[in-house]
Amino acid sequence: MRISVLVGGPSPEGEGSYTSGDPAAKALAGLGHDVDIIDMLDLEFWKRLHTYDAAFVAGHGWYAEDGKLQGLLEMLRLPYTGSGVLASALGMHKPTFKKLLAAHGLPTLPFAVLRRGMAHDEVEQALNSLEFPLFMKPASSGDSFEAGIIHSVEDIQEILTGEGQYVSQEYLAEPYLQTNTMTVGVLNIAGETRALPVLEAVSKNEFYDNEAKNDPRLTDYRCPAPVPDELAQSMQDMALRVFELCGCYGVGRVDFMMAPDGPVVLELNTVPGMALTGNLATMAAADGISYEQMIETILASGFRRPAVYHP
Repeated sequence: MRISVLVGGPSPEGEGSYTSGDPAAKALAGLGHDVDIIDMLDLEFWKRLHTYDAAFVAGHGWYAEDGKLQGLLEMLRLPYTGSGVLASALGMHKPTFKKLLAAHGLPTLPFAVLRRGMAHDEVEQALNSLEFPLFMKPASSGDSFEAGIIHSVEDIQEILTGEGQYVSQEYLAEPYLQTNTMTVGVLNIAGETRALPVLEAVSKNEFYDNEAKNDPRLTDYRCPAPVPDELAQSMQDMALRVFELCGCYGVGRVDFMMAPDGPVVLELNTVPGMALTGNLATMAAADGISYEQMIETILASGFRRPAVYHP
């Protein structure tokens, strides 16, 4: 088949998505497909897509995993990998995702939503019963851009008034936990949704930040994670519940942290990174799935997607 691997785009995560797209494209070519990598920074990239049999979504951030690209591919009637419009949008907007978790009894941290332009007293009111230190991150972005540990209202206001190439309009603040990130990958294999072994990411930086996520020298992956079997099974079960609740499909990753009362769900990633040494590939390998098999499985799932309405 002719496969377009979609990467890049205007988000701060766009450039880093080549670490997913390049090895995925090589794996697809090794499987016998005719493959092109397409950078979504070209605003007319969509005009080329009708010449392909499918799109392999490897982009990250805005426009790539928030439902906008998925809506475009639906309109073009082009088979594509990963979740659809609604699940992608839910996974990207963290406050909405966390409200959904809470409504269905899934454990997640309390949080506050903060917006640019908020005055000092408005920030204090929004924080309500939350206590410092807090962890603050954009409401609709990933890869730990603009994220960090916060110790005061003044720290928050500095972020809310900051300038730069990428600035968000809305942020989420939640209690800071000094524990390692745990994550569970989910794959749809031959119609069956499977949770992969739990992975623990041990960052050598203060937290699992953008630098640590993209530099293998700064992070150690432990997979399967050194946790009791019962705890690992609990996180895998929760990952599957989150995946199903949000209507995800094909591939995904659910992140956790350990709170005093047990694991809490942090985020849902509907287009997880696919670097050769990334966490999804590491979890797949621990489950006996090679990188090439993982990529082939993700592509195949795009052709089994439940039908959507086509007028």
